[in-house]
Amino acid sequence: MIMNKNELMARFSDITRIKKGGQKIVYKAKLEGTIVALKIINDATDRRVQQEITLVNSLNLNNVPHIIESGVVYDDSISEDVLYIIEEYLDGISLRDWLNSGNRFNLKQAYDVLHTILDIEIELEKNGILHRDINPNSIILAKDGNTYLIDFGLAKDLNGASLTLTAANYGPFTPGYAPQEQFSNLKNSQDVRTDLFSIGVTIYEACTGRNPFRKENDVFVDILTKTANLIPPRLTLSGDKLGYFSQYINMMMAKSQSQRPNTAVDAKRYLEAIKDSLELGVL
Repeated sequence: MIMNKNELMARFSDITRIKKGGQKIVYKAKLEGTIVALKIINDATDRRVQQEITLVNSLNLNNVPHIIESGVVYDDSISEDVLYIIEEYLDGISLRDWLNSGNRFNLKQAYDVLHTILDIEIELEKNGILHRDINPNSIILAKDGNTYLIDFGLAKDLNGASLTLTAANYGPFTPGYAPQEQFSNLKNSQDVRTDLFSIGVTIYEACTGRNPFRKENDVFVDILTKTANLIPPRLTLSGDKLGYFSQYINMMMAKSQSQRPNTAVDAKRYLEAIKDSLELGVL
């Protein structure tokens, strides 16, 4: 028999709603004395959420929040089943909220966060997983200095069945962060270099405060056109005297996959190769 949502909520104390968007509500709560994140997803049949649960459970990565428990409960208020996820609580802020507060990465912050995200990407590549939605909303800057990657709802298991129709004009993506092979639904062309493009755009935005391919009032088609054709101005950061970091970010955002690093390991190796040229103590 499926548990009632009220029975689920009764297991927690100090419940505070911290986020609501679309079909999902996120709470901060205590479970047996431990602070956790509780997510309630109204659509219990959402295949992407179900896939996210399966992928995160199978990966068990250090910088991806661990899922403690998940399941289905009946919600009397809507007379339907809903999904719930109990996961590790991250005491921090999304990169998006951090940027919206007027903050910007200096060279050291950009290098450190990029290095951590590439470490995560290396593990994803080993497991045949594409995240496909890396952007400032999916990166958490924790108060303890760690960086986390979240939101695996659009992830693709390269060894599994696709959830998107091959005939669809567009694949699942966030406009302004996905490269052309992703938003054009070129399934066989998507690999780790697809994620590397999104990482490059995200770091560029974190340094400048703006996405190079989208503005607030841009229409959908304009964003895709700019993503496919516009070459962003190079970054100008204190401490990047030779411009190697700027060149590196532009390489990550290259229009052609062949011009991006071939693997996440290569991307990390190239980044570490330019470290000695960067004055990471300069703000």
